[in-house]
Amino acid sequence: MLSSLSIAQTYEVINQENSGTSYRGLSFQDAKTFVVSGSKNTIGKSLDGGKTFTWINPKVVSDRDFRDVEVLDKDNYLAMSVDAPAYILNSKDGGKTWNKVYENNTPKIFLDAMYVDPKTKNIIVLGDPMRPDKPFVLKSSASNLKKWEEDLYVNKQLLRLKNPKEAFFASSGSNIYSDEKQTLIVSGGEQSNLYYYTSRGGQLYILDKTKSSTSGINGMDYNPTYNVGYLVGGDYKKPEESKHNLYKFKILNGAVSFVDSWKYPEGYKSGVTVIDKDKVVVCGYSGVDYSVDGGHNWKNITKDSYNTCKVSPDKKYVILVGNNGKIGKINL
Repeated sequence: MLSSLSIAQTYEVINQENSGTSYRGLSFQDAKTFVVSGSKNTIGKSLDGGKTFTWINPKVVSDRDFRDVEVLDKDNYLAMSVDAPAYILNSKDGGKTWNKVYENNTPKIFLDAMYVDPKTKNIIVLGDPMRPDKPFVLKSSASNLKKWEEDLYVNKQLLRLKNPKEAFFASSGSNIYSDEKQTLIVSGGEQSNLYYYTSRGGQLYILDKTKSSTSGINGMDYNPTYNVGYLVGGDYKKPEESKHNLYKFKILNGAVSFVDSWKYPEGYKSGVTVIDKDKVVVCGYSGVDYSVDGGHNWKNITKDSYNTCKVSPDKKYVILVGNNGKIGKINL
């Protein structure tokens, strides 16, 4: 299952032990160590860049779908299950044991994504609205995981969705980016919008989509070092269609500025990872695509389906996770 992309790049499927599991959570601890999470109470860890895996089923809960996982620091992890009862679990020993740090039994609860600010270690969790036009937002900090607060504000701005039938896709745990200066939230469903908040105010950017309620933006990656971000999506019910599946943006003078692409990746995409100012990988049911010129041109790497992709901290490889227990790797 190894295919050559160029002299420097190769793709391979590195694990499919849990063929009945759907993976959507993925987070790196360091250049060799990463954690994956998914359905059937499954969490996995690799210490050697994906050569071998240790599989964990947290005993404090059962039959949960862990759609997102985040590394707080060395051997300190969070795992998020999505629907009622929704849990956030914490492990301080590298995944050996887990404890509940948050529980919500509200019938309509549905958590979509977690984001951890690498500098402040502040944690923000985004969920679908349980009241019209009000996203569910949960906040905590790595320094006090016993304290979780529901909040209607980010960067001192009141959160409100433009369309009451708007929500978020929990396809890759990447609907939100948040640091001390700014927060980005992207939605889909009946309408697809990018919300940008700073302490000076909030801005709304309406995104093109098809009429289907199963379309819109599914995932996002913004890299402040390069000041470049990508939104990816499409219609997950029509994975071969490429319409409105990618937006590229920068943040300039306190506003989001969109950058045109010449071509677009193939089909529906749910995950994206920025490698550097020019290189980016996107993934979805339709396969994996790679650009080396800032998203202007795309090369299809594989037609294999994946939900989430992330580049390693040393920028030497990308890990991909998907349905049917599939974990892939691109050596850059």
